[in-house]
Amino acid sequence: ISLVLVTYLSAVQGRLPCHLVNATISAEKDQCPVCITFTTTICSGHCWAKDPVYKTALAAVKQKICTYKDIRYDTIKLPDCLPGTDPFFTYPVALSCDCDLCKMDYSDCTVESSSEPDVCVKSRLDM
Repeated sequence: ISLVLVTYLSAVQGRLPCHLVNATISAEKDQCPVCITFTTTICSGHCWAKDPVYKTALAAVKQKICTYKDIRYDTIKLPDCLPGTDPFFTYPVALSCDCDLCKMDYSDCTVESSSEPDVCVKSRLDM
């Protein structure tokens, strides 16, 4: 019953539950003249949360977010980099998602990102 209720509430509120989505991101380095944009999978969506009415310093509230459950890392090569520059760019690919505490070692746990993930400073090459 609780799964049905959470799904119903998510649908009523117009929020999709935590799931995989395609996203376009960019890769660039200072010593490489081209920025590459490409599509990968990330986690996005709503996680059930509760906000206690009575709050104390003794009871820490831990908010779960939509984050990677299983990931792999892929690597692309940036073209035409200067000699001595590592031309490889490694990025996470979400394989599955879950509502869990933020994993700071490989996640951006900000409320809202400072910029779009597919913004390039240099000339763009779409993959």
